[in-house]
Amino acid sequence: MIDTIVFDIGNVLAHFCWEDYLVDCGYSQEVIDKVSKATVLSPLWNELDRGARKEEEIFAEFVKLDPSVEKEIMAMYKDALDLVKEFDYAADFVRTLKRNGYKIYLLSNYARFTFEHAKKIFKFIQYVDGGVISYQVKYTKPEAEIYQTLIDKYKIEPKKAVFLDDLQANLEGAKPFGFHTIRVESHEQALEDLRKLGVRVD
Repeated sequence: MIDTIVFDIGNVLAHFCWEDYLVDCGYSQEVIDKVSKATVLSPLWNELDRGARKEEEIFAEFVKLDPSVEKEIMAMYKDALDLVKEFDYAADFVRTLKRNGYKIYLLSNYARFTFEHAKKIFKFIQYVDGGVISYQVKYTKPEAEIYQTLIDKYKIEPKKAVFLDDLQANLEGAKPFGFHTIRVESHEQALEDLRKLGVRVD
């Protein structure tokens, strides 16, 4: 019987809307492509999630990748709140699960500069019992250490827990520990898959 729900955040409870942000800034397609390539689409971006290096240093390296868009790159750092948006259904979804008696935890790859801002406005945060965010522990999914950290910190029994994530690689990382897993492709599909596991979602 499932008694614990573990959520990824990005594309599960909130949208990492960096493409919308760049469009809303009014940049030309050329600038959007340059900024994207130097930041989010760069392997360096994952280092922000890991949190082992100073974010200022990483953004300086982004600028080195394409100095012609330095102003736009540094604006992303300043405009952290505009890079993530909570899904409309997220708070009610998590609140309902909490009301139905489930323990709720977060397990997400997130950079400090976005999460520290986002957690102040994400409404679902008030209903969770805790979580492990990558930058805080210097591990990222699907590394085994981040799952073990969550299990140890909250005394979770993986066989009684289900982990929801939008990336299959992250779900594969959870399976050796015994977690039930759901790949989230839509909210409706996630609800149906939870019901199949006997989770009360209404």
